[in-house]
Amino acid sequence: MHVFWRVTLTVIARRFTDHVDIFQCCPLVHRVQLFTMSGKRPQLSDGEVVTKRQRPPNLEDVQINPKVKNLKSTFKDAFSLKQSLTDDDSGCCMNQLPFTHCLLPDFIQETSFLEDLEAELLAVPFAEKNNDLYKFKQSSDLKKTSSPSIARLKKLLYEDFHGWLGEVTDIPLTSNVDLFCSQYKYTDVLLCHDDELEGRRIAFIFYLVPESWGEADGGMLDLFDMDEHGQPNTVVKSVCPQRNCLVFFEVTEASFHQVAEILSESKCRLSVSGWYHGPGIPRSKPYVETLPPLITPNNIDEDDLYSWINPIYLNPEIQADIKEKFENDSEIELKDFLQDDKYKMVLQAMSDVGVSWSTQGPPNKRNYDACNDGDRPEVLSKCVNFLQSDAMFLILSNLTGLKLHELAPSSDDEEEAADTANGTANQSKEFGGNPQCRSVVRQWRHGSYTLIHDTDSEGSEYALDAFMYFGCPDWDSDNGGYTTYIAKGEDEELLTVCPSDNSLALVYRDKETLRFVKQVNHTINRTSDTKFFDIATVYYE
Repeated sequence: MHVFWRVTLTVIARRFTDHVDIFQCCPLVHRVQLFTMSGKRPQLSDGEVVTKRQRPPNLEDVQINPKVKNLKSTFKDAFSLKQSLTDDDSGCCMNQLPFTHCLLPDFIQETSFLEDLEAELLAVPFAEKNNDLYKFKQSSDLKKTSSPSIARLKKLLYEDFHGWLGEVTDIPLTSNVDLFCSQYKYTDVLLCHDDELEGRRIAFIFYLVPESWGEADGGMLDLFDMDEHGQPNTVVKSVCPQRNCLVFFEVTEASFHQVAEILSESKCRLSVSGWYHGPGIPRSKPYVETLPPLITPNNIDEDDLYSWINPIYLNPEIQADIKEKFENDSEIELKDFLQDDKYKMVLQAMSDVGVSWSTQGPPNKRNYDACNDGDRPEVLSKCVNFLQSDAMFLILSNLTGLKLHELAPSSDDEEEAADTANGTANQSKEFGGNPQCRSVVRQWRHGSYTLIHDTDSEGSEYALDAFMYFGCPDWDSDNGGYTTYIAKGEDEELLTVCPSDNSLALVYRDKETLRFVKQVNHTINRTSDTKFFDIATVYYE
């Protein structure tokens, strides 16, 4: 592989703001709610209104609800025996499925304290967090914040609840406690993950949400069960955030959870959450998935080739222009790539209600629908065969300069021609490549995404990514659904590929480049087409 083929993706104008490491995000975080003060407004004799706030309680009197404290021995027994229980008097409960978690409603006894706490939290600086896994706003660690109500909350969590929690769980918790405040607004989300990192033992979230918040507003805390490989499987329980409720759970390799997308356009929410640390626990070796087999180029008739591809892309001069641009940028979008009649036939076939789509997981890696080989309509199968054909490999070689076909010109050919012109003998080299590809037909709808993960073996090789898009006219990037490339170990966006009707997007990537598809969010439901499709093919030299 020549040096110039190492991808040098250009940073585009749109970029995420102030990224953070994926493991630094607060896992069980929700949104901010603005409140008006509830104090009365007495009338003066002349009719003038004087605004007066209800006096907050003495901060020293702000305590954890005694009903919670009194459950310490009961919860300790349940935690050690892995038993579920509910206290009818307080509403507190401990559940063991799908993993150990506990809900403590009315956590703070003095509810009037919450109003001042909210006001102080809303005055804390927040940073926008946006990557493959999440989109929300988060504060820095609240350890550095000294506002009086926040300081009182920290004392409750760092000291009072810390001791209660240590006795209940019998885990030797250290004094290290991470504490963050987070806001979630419309379409914000935190996708499936397990929270395991550097001694985290107990995750917690304290909700400061409006009393009116309900399931229709989204933002549920979804808990996943696991499959036979130790990967998250399906959501088996959803916890609706409740004002003044604290939720905690043990962090293990089974603690897969997510904050579901916020669906309310008018409400926002606030929460304080973090982790209690303790001795690390052993973790199983992660399961590595087996990829579908690679396909060698197949043969198609010349007439079939001409019936599929827009003839402009067979023009040698056009091919030379595209190749020059691709060699400079390592990416290009080829518009109107398919013949219009073929494009419409494939789109119609994909949209047919009789087509069988299966959801692809696990949700900590991906969530989209795929149409497998045996379930594809005939015209869709023919389109995939065209993209995997010997002719397509040669066309892509001419368009990109990659050696995907034995007839493709290369720099060696140019050197040989120069040597011949100089009278130098140069023995012709045989083609030693092994061009192969792998394709998947995908349907994207609300909630679909892919995530970067450590066991992605497909991303460990140099490759040409090709995305053939269907059913996405005038796609709005605010809907999500775009493919983003980043450098390994970096957060800064290198390139974004937006869905575009009847276009073939080509991106050459190296071993240090990662990619993900941003979650398709709730705004897609405002459009006439609530889904789109692509045929994603990866080509190897």
